[in-house]
Amino acid sequence: MKISRVAALVISTLIGGACKDSPTGPPAVATIALTVPNSSPVAGTSQTLLATPRGSNGTELRDRTVAWNSSNTFVATVNTRGELTAVAPGTSTVTASIDGKSASAAITVLPPPVATVTIVSEPDPIVVGTTRLLIALLRDASGAPLNGRQVAWSSSSPAIASVTADGVLTGILPGTVTITATSEGQTATSAHTIVAPPEAPIITSISQTQLVPGTTATIVGIGFSTNPQNNRVTVRGVDAAVLSATATQLAITVPCVNSGAAAITVAANGRASAAVSRPVVVAARTIAVGQALVLSSSSASACNELITTSPNARYLIAVFSASTSANTLINVEIAGNTTGAVGMASASAVVRQSVNQALRPTQDELRESAQDSAHWKHLERERTNYNRVGVAARTTRASSRIRQQADVPAVGDTREFYYTFNSGCTDTSRPMQTKAVYVGTRSIIWEDSANVLLSTNNADLAGYYQRLGQIFDQDQYQSLKNTFGDPLLRDTLTDNDGRVHMVFTQRLNGSGAAAFVTFCDQLPRTTNPGSNFGEVFYGSVPTIAGSGLTSTNFPDGWFYFMARTVVHEVKHIVSLAARVQNNAPVLESSWLEEGTARHAEEVWVRESLHHVPWKGNTGFGNAGTNGIFCDFHPLDATCNAADALRRPSYGMRRQFNEIREKLLAPWDWSPYGEGTGQSGSVFYQTAWSLVRYTIDRYAASDAAFFRTLLNSSTNGTANLATTAGVPLDQLIGGWGLALFADDYPGLISPTADLQFPTWNLRSIYAGLNASPNWAGRFPNTFPIQPVQLAFGTFAMLQSGLRGGAHAYYELSGASIATQLIQLRSSTGGLPSANARIAIARLQ
Repeated sequence: MKISRVAALVISTLIGGACKDSPTGPPAVATIALTVPNSSPVAGTSQTLLATPRGSNGTELRDRTVAWNSSNTFVATVNTRGELTAVAPGTSTVTASIDGKSASAAITVLPPPVATVTIVSEPDPIVVGTTRLLIALLRDASGAPLNGRQVAWSSSSPAIASVTADGVLTGILPGTVTITATSEGQTATSAHTIVAPPEAPIITSISQTQLVPGTTATIVGIGFSTNPQNNRVTVRGVDAAVLSATATQLAITVPCVNSGAAAITVAANGRASAAVSRPVVVAARTIAVGQALVLSSSSASACNELITTSPNARYLIAVFSASTSANTLINVEIAGNTTGAVGMASASAVVRQSVNQALRPTQDELRESAQDSAHWKHLERERTNYNRVGVAARTTRASSRIRQQADVPAVGDTREFYYTFNSGCTDTSRPMQTKAVYVGTRSIIWEDSANVLLSTNNADLAGYYQRLGQIFDQDQYQSLKNTFGDPLLRDTLTDNDGRVHMVFTQRLNGSGAAAFVTFCDQLPRTTNPGSNFGEVFYGSVPTIAGSGLTSTNFPDGWFYFMARTVVHEVKHIVSLAARVQNNAPVLESSWLEEGTARHAEEVWVRESLHHVPWKGNTGFGNAGTNGIFCDFHPLDATCNAADALRRPSYGMRRQFNEIREKLLAPWDWSPYGEGTGQSGSVFYQTAWSLVRYTIDRYAASDAAFFRTLLNSSTNGTANLATTAGVPLDQLIGGWGLALFADDYPGLISPTADLQFPTWNLRSIYAGLNASPNWAGRFPNTFPIQPVQLAFGTFAMLQSGLRGGAHAYYELSGASIATQLIQLRSSTGGLPSANARIAIARLQ
């Protein structure tokens, strides 16, 4: 077939044109046409975008892959198919990319429109003069709530009720009104009834002829709100708690206000009643100078009135907690007269607790505190192990066969002991090879051969071992036996050698404790292979030759500390022997065991070191009296010359020195053991102080008290109170008062409740304050510094009052006829069930 020249030219041109852009592949994308159906979508809707690629001649190109992207996915997202979803109001740029070319479009996402409006309010009627908040609930077409939209409010009759731009409706005249809320063209209405205000409440009677704070009273009348919270009842201007309400009757708790005629009012529905007068009768407390009052319940402590005719009376108030846990803390507020009390003195400022700045403890004090803490933890483990061992395994009864009398070793003899600190009665993995360095009539001292400092190489240490043994044989054994019980009570049933064994080992130096005993040694090895089966005490040792009284690393510093430690630890043996012998169900509570072990130190010190009697009111003294002064001045030559066997000695130093924190911050230290984060050293002395007060106040003698206490099957606070014969609250309250009031200047013939007759506390602390060596630690002549309050109106909040602890206040000034004393919670309500109050008249 022939082709014309023209046709051939056209064909040639078309072929050439078709191959011009890409002689070897598909044509390139020159432009992209982006189609957006709706560039202003509503949040929550979706649409499909279209990207059309074209060549350079405008021809649409097919089968090309499109990459989609949104610049702000919080506003809009787009998937690989070009489906765009409007997420939230805002703007985003959507981009389609094909083969290196792109096209973009701006998207503005609009919030969903309001579909419905609903008005919400409290039920009618609305009293003229009162307001009511109306709330417009807005939702979109799906029912989802909408926020942040403008709402316009209007009233059909502003003369009857007005409404603000915030939806606050105010009743103006009685009638009905329609309120309209409009948002984005959608409206809602609500009808409201405005009523005239009711008559003011009227009190027709009060069921009680006299009102007693803390009791329930019934008010009868008309015009009360049926909602208790909508009635405000005041008694002498003080709000009363409304317990229940009807339109004609209210039940209230009478608040603590001053005694006498009091105006009672009721306010309800914006109106207040006329006042009705009723006499308020408060528990009247007349306390003579030198007398004390301890209230033993929270209810009795809540509201009291002091009666005084003295122009310059002074009272000590101790607020205390009846809890028996060191970690139970309460907040309590003490307050005075209520505003408007007849004859009230000018109000004193509201005050907050303040204390002396605690001084940094010395390294020795930190070490001793850590040792006491470790010792406390050991006692707690012993109590647990005692229960775990069980009755059958731990009991060697008094009727058991008496053992053959053991041979008494000679000095230089050796013996193996098991070391069971931190382990238990079955541990035989840590034997100690020891040598007898002292053998006396009531004690044998053994020295661990592994000690780095041995008496065979150090004459000073050898001498101190001899002195320790002599002191125990001459003084301490008999002191313990006479006052607490025989440390060798079960000796015929154990090793039957008539002696207490003291094992001094360097192994204990790294344990944290200075010394220990264990009940395991009361048990036979047949059932408890780790037992050393006898009356054994284990102590730490010095490690450095030379002299250093301020450190137990040196022999003389070790002796200074250890002499009173021996009698302390052997007292634990007395307690353990009695508990095992009596098959007691539990060991004594650790806090009481430690407090009474401090008494073993005290009794020995009074008898053999100070030579002062029980209830001798012993003060600080001086070097010539060989008493407290010498306990705090170990380098004084006169003191040491007075008793070459026993001096230098801690004596009573720990009792009066390490109780300092309790005296400076008395609310924060309990006798019942360590509080969380506290040091064991303070509670030892605090428990000692409580027991000393208990004995001085209620016991016939030290021995009568301790023998009863140690042979009891009960423990802790129950044992203490039962042995004393008085409730625990009486002990804690009286002790708190006596800690401050003992030997108070000018206080003549005080009741026994206010005394520590064995020790003159003010003399002792005044002496420490006057001593150049101790004034820095005791900057005041007496450590307890009560918060000072003036008669009249006051309020004092004490936070963190621990179980068995006290907060102190001294109330004085130009006194008035009556002074209200309120005890309440930190929010003004009833005080904690553990809150108590004790009061003493000082002048």
